[in-house]
Amino acid sequence: MKKVFLFGAMLCMLVACNGKNGNGVTQPKKLKLNSTEKELVNHCNDFSFNLLAQVASDDENENVVLSPLSASMLLGMLMNGADGETLAQMQAVTGFGSDVAIEDINAYYRQLIDVLPALDKYTNVNLANGIWAHEKFPVRETFVEACKKNFDAEAKNVPTFMDDKVLEEINKYAAKHTNNRIKKVIDKSMVSDATVMALLNALYFKSEWAQKFKKSDTKKQSFTTLNGKKIQTDMMYNGAEWNYGRGEDYQLVELPYQGDAYCADIILPAEGIDIRTWTKSLNAERWQEMVDRIYSTEVTLLMPKFSLNYRRSLAGDLQALGITDAFDEQQANFSRLSEMRTFINLFLQYTFMQVDEEGTEAAAVTVATMDLTTAASLPKQLTIDRPFLFVIREREYGTILFTALIGHPEWQKQ
Repeated sequence: MKKVFLFGAMLCMLVACNGKNGNGVTQPKKLKLNSTEKELVNHCNDFSFNLLAQVASDDENENVVLSPLSASMLLGMLMNGADGETLAQMQAVTGFGSDVAIEDINAYYRQLIDVLPALDKYTNVNLANGIWAHEKFPVRETFVEACKKNFDAEAKNVPTFMDDKVLEEINKYAAKHTNNRIKKVIDKSMVSDATVMALLNALYFKSEWAQKFKKSDTKKQSFTTLNGKKIQTDMMYNGAEWNYGRGEDYQLVELPYQGDAYCADIILPAEGIDIRTWTKSLNAERWQEMVDRIYSTEVTLLMPKFSLNYRRSLAGDLQALGITDAFDEQQANFSRLSEMRTFINLFLQYTFMQVDEEGTEAAAVTVATMDLTTAASLPKQLTIDRPFLFVIREREYGTILFTALIGHPEWQKQ
């Protein structure tokens, strides 16, 4: 079966995972959502599963690791710069809908950023957002302020994205906020002279199991891969009382992390079912039905330990889901971001996930670049710092009235 790991969707669904011991939280917070925000969670879950199904059906790799939360949060920042049909498509695909005000979307992400890292003292969750803009690119102050206020975005001007030092700075930012699990997210092959902005979201998670697996119980055991090949892999063993549920076509077990604020859900489709096909049946409504059916019971669990790195350009996937205008330089409308016409040129996600006897560590970085359309160009700067000519002429026919060669400019007020 295909091994599909959905990291970040669980955070977006607020029913799954996060962790680190000694994270500095002394007074845990509680996530309090009003009825409107609770509905947004359901819509966000739909985006999570839609993105998973889209990628899993298109990617031939046997493993897929995604962070829908990281992707949607980056899109959330960009929504503050989008308008018209571009904004409507982004809202529809991410699950917010055109009837949800951008202020409500911002408030939703603001609460996630404030509360998710502080739900308990055992789990380490880090969310970070950054914006780098070309120093000659006129960014609307309202866009920058919205991203700073609602997403804690760090914003900085840079001379050019063709400078190795600028790209190194972005990569260091990604590494810093993912515990060095994701160290390189951008290089010169991804940018050009038309690149005027880079936006980045980093998400890090680390937690230990509430009931750890004994390393001495881990044994080599057979596992049938998605391609039907039988391999020997390290299989962890644990027998305990956990929340468990099953339906005609699946089994589910919920593994809590220390502190009980987060958990991991392990879902196994029934024998003979292709996991890619089964994943397409998932949506927020069905997921909630599955979660509602779990009950506490003794479960003997054998599951593989794994450590994976994954990279995916999500541009095509987001377009397949309905965000088309944002990537089209003729149709993109980011007029609330800048007076100059831009479009999303790059939308990449890097993920890391490690699950072992101790617990789970996961990281994601989503990075997007904004490019000028071919009809737009940055304002030029010309520094006259050497001898020059100065000509005064009549424009209609070109008659020259004065010429001057200035090799040593002087100022003598007359």
